[in-house]
This record gives sequence, C-alpha cells and structure tokens, in this order.
Amino acid sequence: MAEARLVSIGDHRVRVLSQGAGERHFTCLHGLVDTLEIWQRIAPALEARGRVTRFDQRGHGESDSPPGPYSRADLAGDVCAVLDAEQIDQTILVGHSMGGIVAMEVALRYPERISGLVLIGTTSECREKVAAWYERIALAAESDGNAGLTRMIYGEKSSKRIAGNAQGIAHVTRMLKSLFDDPLTPRLSQLKCPALLSVGEQDPMGQKASEIVYAAISVGRAELLRVPEKGHWLQLEAVDSLVSALDAWLEKHEL
Repeated sequence: MAEARLVSIGDHRVRVLSQGAGERHFTCLHGLVDTLEIWQRIAPALEARGRVTRFDQRGHGESDSPPGPYSRADLAGDVCAVLDAEQIDQTILVGHSMGGIVAMEVALRYPERISGLVLIGTTSECREKVAAWYERIALAAESDGNAGLTRMIYGEKSSKRIAGNAQGIAHVTRMLKSLFDDPLTPRLSQLKCPALLSVGEQDPMGQKASEIVYAAISVGRAELLRVPEKGHWLQLEAVDSLVSALDAWLEKHEL
C-alpha cells in the first residue's frame, strides 16, 4: 500500500498520497480544517475507477504553511504544482466544501488541466455575516491556536482534534472570507468542463449554496444531486449515493 509523502511545490511542501491506476485520474481536495484522511471511505471506490491523488492543502495536516496572506489563486497554484509533481496532465477534481471552492478556481484558471468537477457541499459566494464568521475563526486561530479553531468551528464541548498550523489555517480562512467581496459566482459561466454537484438535504450550510453554483454554470454543464437525510460530509455519510451518481456522470460525459 502506498504511503503519503512530502512533496516540494515551489517554496513549500505538501503531504501527498497517490493510489490506484489507470488513465482516468481524480484529485481530492478536502475542506477547512480537514486532511487527506477525510477521503478514506470513498477512496477505494475512486481507486477502482482510476488513479487517485489526495493531499493536505497548505496549512493543514502535515503540509507546510508558507507566509501569508493566501489567495484562491495561491491554493489553485498548489493543485497544479501537485499535478506537475505527480506527472498528471489532466484530472477530475473532487472538492468538498472549501476544496470545492479551490477546485472551481483551478478549473477557471487552468481549464486545460481539468476534465471535470465533482463538488460536494460547496459554495461560490458568502454573505457579510458569514465573512465575519470566517474572520472570527481566523482570530481564534491566531489567539489560541488549534484549540481556538476547534471551539469556534465545532463548539466548546467538542472533542475533535484539528491537525495543522493554526496561523496557516487562519490565512486559508481569510481566503474564504474573500468570497464576500470577490465571489466566484459571476465567473462560473466560463467553466469549460462538466460539473457534478451534490449536497445533503440536512447540510448546515444549506442547499442554497450548491443551488447557486448549479444555476451559475452554463446550462447543460452541471448536474445537482440532493441526498436526503445526510449532512455536510457526503464523502463519509453517503458513499453509495455519490458513487452511483459519479458512475452515471462519468459515462454521460465519457470521462
């Protein structure tokens, strides 16, 4: 079994794990304060369908935290640098939450590298209230490290442990805050690749965020799967539903 390793991309290193084989390639991008392990339940199904690369995004897990601030372009550049390091010309990006935001940015900036988007519980914009919440998360990280992040995101009584560099995660969180002043939504009609969106009907972020993304993409390029009785982490909660939808989508678009 392959093991994760640190890969140098420019001025920093990221922890990368590549498994599976075949001409089709998937790249999995986790959400805020998660790591590449968040894909553990769905990874075997993806690996049965191609080669799969997943990595800890900057500031998260065992990846480095280069000096900030960070932009969406920075994180998109990281993805392409990982593809280069892994000698992958083109990939299907599978992005959860924040990872979906990064995936859309990559597809807009580097369309020749992306054959498709699989977006799970993501968004393309945020309201002022949410932007203020992102700032509170960043400040909690800077004042009280990962413990502050845990309390702000999961609550005072949470037993969750966050892996990563608190200052790096603060920079990433402020990158998300930029969706208020600089939303992705107006640019999504420029996407060249097909997109499969999914959202849990009990996602605390709500279904509307995914619906906005779906509506903004050109007609015929996007599909939206709503999963009953499931929440934000569909790659953990609804593997069978996701894989079934993925198979139909891959066949439809000959990916």
